[in-house]
Amino acid sequence: MTTTATDVGRILLVDQSRGALLFQETILRRREALVTTALAGSEGLQKAREEQPQLIMFGFDLFDMSAPEFCREIRNDERTRGISLLLVCDRENDQHQDLCLAAGCNDVIFRPLQRNDLDAKITRLTNIPTRRELRTLTRIEVSLEKNGRFLIGRSLNISATGMLLELDRVLPGEGKLRLHFYLPGEQKPMQIEAEVLRAEFVGTTAKYGLHFLAVTEEERERIEKFVRRLRSRELI
Repeated sequence: MTTTATDVGRILLVDQSRGALLFQETILRRREALVTTALAGSEGLQKAREEQPQLIMFGFDLFDMSAPEFCREIRNDERTRGISLLLVCDRENDQHQDLCLAAGCNDVIFRPLQRNDLDAKITRLTNIPTRRELRTLTRIEVSLEKNGRFLIGRSLNISATGMLLELDRVLPGEGKLRLHFYLPGEQKPMQIEAEVLRAEFVGTTAKYGLHFLAVTEEERERIEKFVRRLRSRELI
C-alpha cells in the first residue's frame, strides 16, 4: 500500500491579514492536510480552481473583493461549487455572516478560534481527519535532494506519514524532496519522497513539516516499529 498526495486533504485559507493566515495555519497543523494560503480573493479563486481543496476558510475582507462576492464566484463555477466554505468572522458582525450564508457559505466560525469548535466544523464539512498517528521526538541526520541540490538536515520528530525537519538554510524553490536517512539501530537506509506542508523560520534556522509520499507498507512498518520502541522508553 502506498500513500500519495491525493490521500491527503487540502484546506485553502484566504485572508488579507498575514497574521490571521499564520494563526489559522498553526491551529490546522494537527490535521492531515495540505494547507495553502492566499492574501486576496482573486488569488483564492485561482488556487481553488487549481488545487481543488475540500475546504476554504476565509475572512470577510479579501483585499480585492468582499466575502459574499467570493462565495458567489465559488458557487457559480462548476470547478469549485462543491468546495465547502467556512467564514471566519467576529461574533458581533451578524450582517457579515448573513450575507455570506445567503451567498452560499456553508458555515461560520467566530473569533477567537477555539480548537475544539474548529475541529468539529472541519470534520462536518470535510473528510480530513485529525492527525492521530504515533510520532516521537528524535534527531536523525537526513540528507535530501531538491531541484538538483543536496542538503543535510536534522529530524525533530518522525511518524509513519512525515517528519519535522530542521535546516540551517531555506529550501530552494518548490517541488518534491528526496530524503535519505537511517533509522537508529538499522543498517538499511530509508529513501522516501516528501513534500512540504508547512514552514517556520526563526533566525537562520528553517523548520519544515514534511509529508511522506509513496510510502511502502514495509517502510511504514519499519518507522512505526521504531516510533513504538522510542515511545515505550519515554514512558519508563
